[in-house]
Amino acid sequence: MVLISALFKQNRSWILGYSLGTSLYLFFLAAVFPSIQETGLIEGKLDSLPPELLDVFKIDPNLMMDNVINLLAGNYYGLIFYVLAILFALTFASRLMAKPVDSGEVMLYLAAPISRVGYVTASMTVLVIASGMLVGLNGLSLMLANVLFDLKIDYGLLWTLQLNAGLILLVLGAMAYVLASLFDDSTRSYMVTGGIFALFLMANVFSGFSEQLDWLNALSIFSLFDANAQIQGDSTLRSFFLLAGILVVAMLLSYGRFTRKDLTI
Repeated sequence: MVLISALFKQNRSWILGYSLGTSLYLFFLAAVFPSIQETGLIEGKLDSLPPELLDVFKIDPNLMMDNVINLLAGNYYGLIFYVLAILFALTFASRLMAKPVDSGEVMLYLAAPISRVGYVTASMTVLVIASGMLVGLNGLSLMLANVLFDLKIDYGLLWTLQLNAGLILLVLGAMAYVLASLFDDSTRSYMVTGGIFALFLMANVFSGFSEQLDWLNALSIFSLFDANAQIQGDSTLRSFFLLAGILVVAMLLSYGRFTRKDLTI
């Protein structure tokens, strides 16, 4: 618990930055939703865009303005969230694996003495806390907006989206942690991990160009978080189980890799 507390305090600023920043964005977007729904401003802009572009970003203009969750599915829980999740995972892996190893800080923890397994466990606990805070505050901010502005938000759907979003954050964070443990240079670690995640993102985007490219979804972790499909009633159990399975594998690899990693001062 002492190590978890210490690591959380060291990383509290960026965790709160992601959590509070995204929550404020969602709150204000939800707050202005009644106004933009009345004016039809977004609908007009969507109608002016090529259908192919809407397909790429998986936006259904007929559904987007029905309620605030539909709006967020296309405006936030899509490309914006994917980029945010990548940055979140890269920050986590850099701050708790790449930079501590690069600077020799992790050697101080192991000399405490703290076992390598203990360090990975503490890091993963911080990841769970950080992911929980981000999606938890996001959900609470939308619930507050619903109370204040009577947005008629479906809380079941809202928290299903948050759970799925939280799993994506955990999976990407654990994967980034494993990849960061492969390098002693934090800069190289950041670039390689960022490049791999960018390929995931590109595969997800290009899969929307045509039905012939649907197979690209199989190459992207982001295909397991389709907010538009969820709001249309598609089952999320398959995505949940796949993400949970990937998360378990990534965490096991984190332990296996770090316990065997050569560390230098």
